Amino acid sequence: MPCIWRRSDGFRRTRQIRRPFVAPVLLAAATLACATVAAFVGQPAWAAAAGAGLALVYWGLEALTWRRARDREDLALGLALGGMAVRVVVVLIGLVVIGVLDKPAFAAAALSFLAAFTLYVLVRPFTYPSAATPASHARLQ
Repeated sequence: MPCIWRRSDGFRRTRQIRRPFVAPVLLAAATLACATVAAFVGQPAWAAAAGAGLALVYWGLEALTWRRARDREDLALGLALGGMAVRVVVVLIGLVVIGVLDKPAFAAAALSFLAAFTLYVLVRPFTYPSAATPASHARLQ
């Protein structure tokens, strides 16, 4: 995904932006932070880690979906919509399983997922920047 930016001397430069590692590293750190905070306030740390881990699973499924959609341009829209549904269902099933296994732990898991997912949503635009076509490349045919 090329990114065009202007240097201070006025020349344009094109470079690749590759930051796929930012989201999983931050989500892993968020998982540890959520488990630490949960243990500090007296909530089950395993549930907090599992809830934040669901955000990491969400990221993994999204990365897989986009990789598949990029390879199959004819099915890209269907893969994107189907992948979105699968990600939501996997997270909901994970939270329901945690709630069934230990009802008091559900709140810690849900809040941890919400915190980690919010962090992911804030970081996502920097991880996957849009690929805008530079004006110099647009030509009238």
